[in-house]
Amino acid sequence: MNKIAPPMNLKTQVQGFMAKKEVQLSDELAKKYGVPLEEVADVVNSFLKDTYGPAIRQAQAIDHKVGMVLLFIGRKDCNICKRSEPILESFLSRHKDLELVKLDYSQPSGLLYHMIHNQEKGMLPLIAFICQGDVRMIFTGECLHLDVYEKYYNDMLAECSQNIYAH
Repeated sequence: MNKIAPPMNLKTQVQGFMAKKEVQLSDELAKKYGVPLEEVADVVNSFLKDTYGPAIRQAQAIDHKVGMVLLFIGRKDCNICKRSEPILESFLSRHKDLELVKLDYSQPSGLLYHMIHNQEKGMLPLIAFICQGDVRMIFTGECLHLDVYEKYYNDMLAECSQNIYAH
């Protein structure tokens, strides 16, 4: 289980991921074909836009939400994801203020997993509590007990309430 100490801004995380990918892919292509970085820039940008565009749009939609969001990224054929879903449904039935955003990792928008988790590989599902564009808690690769979600929800609720009134 991963718990993020300071909040991580979703928009900043996505931008950082994309910048890192642009440098990585540009370097790889330039070296492979023996050309200057400028010559591969358009191809790299087009590829990144096509590949990660749906995930970027999903991140922007989440970032613009006023309330709290529970993000679930999983796969239909993942046993841990299947075991997690009823627990999350029970949890969400008790907390109508949370909006569920459920993504399939095998779909283009599911690449948001890598933008948030910032790793090439990981374990499903990714479950994140997001408040006002800040990722507060992340859990990956585990089916957690309802009490764990309750604890982190209450912690997040307290933090988000303080932030709302501070502005």
